[in-house]
Amino acid sequence: MKSRLVGYGQFILALLLAISMFVNRSVRADVGQFEMSPAEMHRQMGEAKAASLARQRVNTALVTPAMEQGGFDATYYALDIRVDEVTTFIYGKVSMRARARVDGFSIPVLNFTTGLTVDSVRSFGRPVVWTHASGFLNVTLDSTYNTGEEFEVTVYYWGHPPEGGFQGFAFGTHAGIPIISTLSEPYLSQSWWPCKDVPSDKADSVDMRVTVNSAFYAVSNGVLRDSINNGNGTTSYVWHESYPITTYLVSLAISNYARFDRWYHHGADSMPVRFYSYPEVLSSAVANWPVAVDQIAFYAATFGEYPFIAEKYGMVHFNWGGGMEHQTVTSATSSGFGFGQYLVCHELSHQWWGDMITCRNWNHIWMNEGFASYAEALWAEHLGGTSSYQSYMASMNYFTGGRIYIDDTANVGNIFSSRVYDKGAWVLHMLRGIIGDSAFFATFRAYYADPRYAYKDVVTEEFRDIAETVSGVNLHDFFNDWIYGYYFPKYAYSWASTPNGGGYKVYIHLRQYQATSPLVFHMPVVFRINGTGGLYDDHRVMDTLQVQDFVIQTSLAPTSVSLDPNNWILDQSVQESFPLSILSDSLVSGVQFVPYHDSLIVKGGTAPYQYTLVSGTLPAGLFFDTTKGTIDGVPSVSSAIPLRLGAWDNGKVHYTEKVLNLSIAAAPFKLGDLNGDGNLNVLDIVMLIDYVFAGGPAPLPLNLADVNHDCAADVLDIVYLVDAMFQGGPAPLYGCLM
Repeated sequence: MKSRLVGYGQFILALLLAISMFVNRSVRADVGQFEMSPAEMHRQMGEAKAASLARQRVNTALVTPAMEQGGFDATYYALDIRVDEVTTFIYGKVSMRARARVDGFSIPVLNFTTGLTVDSVRSFGRPVVWTHASGFLNVTLDSTYNTGEEFEVTVYYWGHPPEGGFQGFAFGTHAGIPIISTLSEPYLSQSWWPCKDVPSDKADSVDMRVTVNSAFYAVSNGVLRDSINNGNGTTSYVWHESYPITTYLVSLAISNYARFDRWYHHGADSMPVRFYSYPEVLSSAVANWPVAVDQIAFYAATFGEYPFIAEKYGMVHFNWGGGMEHQTVTSATSSGFGFGQYLVCHELSHQWWGDMITCRNWNHIWMNEGFASYAEALWAEHLGGTSSYQSYMASMNYFTGGRIYIDDTANVGNIFSSRVYDKGAWVLHMLRGIIGDSAFFATFRAYYADPRYAYKDVVTEEFRDIAETVSGVNLHDFFNDWIYGYYFPKYAYSWASTPNGGGYKVYIHLRQYQATSPLVFHMPVVFRINGTGGLYDDHRVMDTLQVQDFVIQTSLAPTSVSLDPNNWILDQSVQESFPLSILSDSLVSGVQFVPYHDSLIVKGGTAPYQYTLVSGTLPAGLFFDTTKGTIDGVPSVSSAIPLRLGAWDNGKVHYTEKVLNLSIAAAPFKLGDLNGDGNLNVLDIVMLIDYVFAGGPAPLPLNLADVNHDCAADVLDIVYLVDAMFQGGPAPLYGCLM
């Protein structure tokens, strides 16, 4: 490949490059004055991309695919463009090969601005009928094509690319030197070359031949196959992109670039990493851009090998703010933050997420921008560990309205809203928290390697399904809530605790109080139970209701409770007073004729409490104390009944109630059967005589002997048993507590 330095001597460039070899290549966590907060960087990135359309109302016809475009797939483009920087005109010849998707197809429609003049249109060298209006080039082929058959269209055109509200091809200057460059995302390829301008339609390959003033160098996608001195003061640069590429990633950058190279080593091979800088900022480029080499290695290890390994990765200055992830050659601003390592890694990571795998339509742009923003956080984690990662994610907190899925894609400001950058990154962060590191990074690698999507296009649900397959976790609610929902969860929580065995039960009351859709975010939530001495227990619960209660068992004596202590959820939370609650989960089970006692556990509100039996009937022999909340007595019947119990706090300001089941098992013994042989006979009379008169063993339980129900085991019970057994007297009566 031929390199060119215009405006600086070769000696100066060589000296700068030599000096750069002594720069410590170790990756730093920041690069000083070039860095800004991630949220601010993303805001500037989004505004820079949208600026070319923001100045005036967009012609919506230019962003609406024609019905006839569904009838074919573009498979190859050859662009032959001559650029005149003096007149600011371009002269183009663009050939498209395409394949019919339906039988009898003959009317391909291309997106192409009416701001450029079409001279003629041909197919396989033969003139065809065409019309050019309202942003569409309508072509009528001279024959029809059936499904799978290929046809060809060549368009000859010229003019000054449109400016203002629809500008993807711009003429400008830097340090008094011309700079001509493109930024075609989302709908701007059609502003400088005719094509099927939708992100889902990827050509298998693209050839770019661009002729420019010989004082300049022309940078484009793929590899430079030739540079031809035409002998008339112009040079033609011939670039070839051999990987599938969508239209908005086809790019040009033309100026007096100073080029320097690095190499990415992979296995036994190497790939060139080429940098094209304005000469006046070359020292900054040399000092800062080569971090891309380390980043390529990091992302290759994290996601999968660099997707365009047979070609190159490059960076080039252009005349827009921010950066643009053109395939194999990122365009970047020459202003300060254009040299920041986080802009470098953002645009680089797009080579995986956005370039190799592209959102099928602009509604799902978060799958480009959110993924790249999250890749920045991964780079921060790589440099500084978990704390740096968490800090980086916190700096992308997004609490503004709107949803990540873009409804109105005609509004470019929507497409490049900060929410697709920042909130989109948070979706991936939260997904990582839900499924864990192992499954999370395995999901990325599976996504990268899936032949259904590699070098193709995708929508949210397809990525979701891969994550579900890898993790085994149902993620439908998660993606529905966060991609199609608005805002974020607002949590209010409170807690109380009671001793339980050797530890404690912690009762947590959680509610979501947002008034926006969804009213409930279905999320696992971590609660941290803090104890003395810095000890804590983390417990994860699944929150699926607008109001939900959880009971957590812990060995710690709880001193406080915190929600989402490691910030895995994009939420806002407040702690509030624990509401008046009956904490008893159940009532103690009892046995017929055995003394019974249980107490309701009530927390919250203001003591003292008043209690009520709202519905249900206590078994005979049991009584409910409405001042103490206790159930006492000796049940004389067996039963299993639900009781609705209520509680008021002091002054009856608050009220709560709960249904608890009371189970009284049938007595495992027969009254009067003192010896426990299952029979009521003379042997029982003998045992009672022995107990009363001779100091023999007492019946167990003792009230088995109180057959006359006078609350004593004595001679009267002996008489009562004799009468019952031998004289036909009344059956034994169940005794009382003795």
